[in-house]
Order: sequence, then C-alpha cells, then structure tokens
Amino acid sequence: MCFVLFLRRHGWWLLPELVVIVAILTAGLVAAKPDPFPDQLAARAQTALEQLAPGELELYRPSGHAAEHGGRVLCAAEPFGTEPPTPRRIEDVRVIYAVYFCAIVQPGTAWDYASRSSGPAVITLTDPPAVQTAKSGPDPDRVWAMIPDGLEQKAAASLREWGRLAGLRTRYEQAAESALDSGN
Repeated sequence: MCFVLFLRRHGWWLLPELVVIVAILTAGLVAAKPDPFPDQLAARAQTALEQLAPGELELYRPSGHAAEHGGRVLCAAEPFGTEPPTPRRIEDVRVIYAVYFCAIVQPGTAWDYASRSSGPAVITLTDPPAVQTAKSGPDPDRVWAMIPDGLEQKAAASLREWGRLAGLRTRYEQAAESALDSGN
C-alpha cells in the first residue's frame, strides 16, 4: 500500500521513461522485420537460370562436352540491381541484375567434382524469361559490358560475397543422392 502511494506521488517520472522504452522496442521490432523483396528477386532469378540448358550456362561433363541431357541444373542467385532501379513491388521489376552460381547434378558426382559456372546475369522477366550471361573468354570487358555503369561496384561486391551459395551445395547434395537412388 505504501508503494502504491509512493508511485502516485512520485511515479510521474516513470511515464516518460516507459514511453521511450516502448518506442525503442517498437522501432527495434520494425527494423528486425526482414524484407522479403531481396528473397523474391533471388527466387525469380534462380528459377529463370535453372530453366536454361546446361550448355547455355557452360556446364560441361568431364569429357568436355556440354551436358545437354541427363542432369538437373541447380543455381543460386544474388541480385544486385533491377530495372526500374527502385521498384515498389516484385511485379514492377522488368530486369534483374544478379550474380549466379550454377551446378549440374550428375548421379554419383560429388559437389567438389560437379560441373559449375558462375558470373553475372541479366534476367529480363518476359514469358519465358530471357537470360544473358557472360560467355567465357579472355576479355574481361565482355562481363562489364552487360552491367549498367551505376551497378558495376555492386556487382563486384556481390561476386565477393556469394550470400546465397551455402544453400546451393546442400540442394546439390540432396539432388545428387536422390538421382543416384532413383537410378537417373
């Protein structure tokens, strides 16, 4: 009872502090809410890349021939830009600029020996999507010619980070094991 009287007389100072604490917690929860947009862009890019034939991604069998038949393509993509530059919704995006890493699943082939390719991709979201990748070769300008000047630094940073690569290896290993078990 004495404590309640104390709060009534001297508790006025608690109100501003409680308001500040609630404001800080609310701001923290809002900031901690993940933005699904980058994941949606990555999923769209990944799906478009995985629809390509292995030869289009320069995925080859150990014999040096393009693995056109008998292998599933798995990819990870890290978007670094879009057209328009600041879309509000995923439906507004016409082009995704991304860094990709793809592998072809061959039964009994471990990740370390899988045919893989990587680099930048320009994915135009038409039906079906149009994908442009830099073909291998000695001229590095062929890579940068695909990317708008304002996005080149972001592309270079994405090439170093490979934020979504960890899940690709797990997906590859599961698919290779599944293909081996089913005899494909």
